[in-house]
Amino acid sequence: MHSRFDCRAQRSAFTIIELLIVIGIIGVLTSVMIPAISSARRTALATADLSNLRGLTVAHLAYINMNEERFVDVGLPHGSFANAQNSFVERLRPYFGNSPIALKSPLDQSPHWPLEAGGEGEPVGNSTPALYRRTSYGMNNYLSRTYSPLVALDGPGAGADRLQQVQNPDRIVCFLLMAEQGSFASADHPHIEDWASSPDPAQTAASQVQINAIDRRTPGSGSQSNYAFVDGHVGTLQFEDVYRSMQENKFDPDLN
Repeated sequence: MHSRFDCRAQRSAFTIIELLIVIGIIGVLTSVMIPAISSARRTALATADLSNLRGLTVAHLAYINMNEERFVDVGLPHGSFANAQNSFVERLRPYFGNSPIALKSPLDQSPHWPLEAGGEGEPVGNSTPALYRRTSYGMNNYLSRTYSPLVALDGPGAGADRLQQVQNPDRIVCFLLMAEQGSFASADHPHIEDWASSPDPAQTAASQVQINAIDRRTPGSGSQSNYAFVDGHVGTLQFEDVYRSMQENKFDPDLN
């Protein structure tokens, strides 16, 4: 009697081989599920970021309408000198309120947000006073009346800082995601004129803007990020879709 009972008990238990097979199946399912979940999460965050950018462009278009078609300007520093009151971060506040959602991207992984904004409180560089991130987004500096390369070359008034000076607003980038690390993490604009001086423009651009905000792969011409255009439309694009060279890009209004 006891012998038959023990035999049945032994047969009802898992063998080591069966247990290993189950563990192997779980491992295979996990390896398949994790990338899928990660991809779905990135897609959701990218979609939420597009919504942020769309809200930013709506606020900007309202500003343009109320200010004789003049664009907002920039002013947050990537060094120690700038005028923060000129920044779109301040100028657009009456048009989108004080919600941090309007300025902080769901894709943003920067450690440089101040503690009061829910960040890690890590200052950018060694500037005095300490600089922190105030926006995930930057404005195309070709549209700035202060930091446009055209203003640097030809003086005040040379930049395309009004809507009527941009012939194809659907082809010119207005807002994009700033780099999360480095000196430009505290800025609200890149210096796009610098990109052409590099043998690899994508690498130089990546030190200023987060060209891989969505795919998070090594920055390159195929890196994906979100962009907003002057006319208000937004989209997910590869870096090569918006910048190839000084003569072929979607930042300089004189080229489009």
